Amino acid sequence: MVNTNIFATKDELADLRSLARAGWQRGDVMMVSSVMEGITKDQKTVDAEKLCHKLAIAHGLPEIKGYYGITNDGEFVRF
Repeated sequence: MVNTNIFATKDELADLRSLARAGWQRGDVMMVSSVMEGITKDQKTVDAEKLCHKLAIAHGLPEIKGYYGITNDGEFVRF
């Protein structure tokens, strides 16, 4: 695991934690709120891995092969 020293905001982390409490797994999960440009409230589901990755990119991290993850304290990581 490679730490990035880039952190999600409190609101973003709260949204991701809500997804986790709802059973965050690979695949589709219920959308909690519109937290990313391009993701609208009209969408009923979103891939949790892709959402986390989009948040990391929005914070200025470069594109990578695969997806960014996130630690319990909100730091984006890659593997």
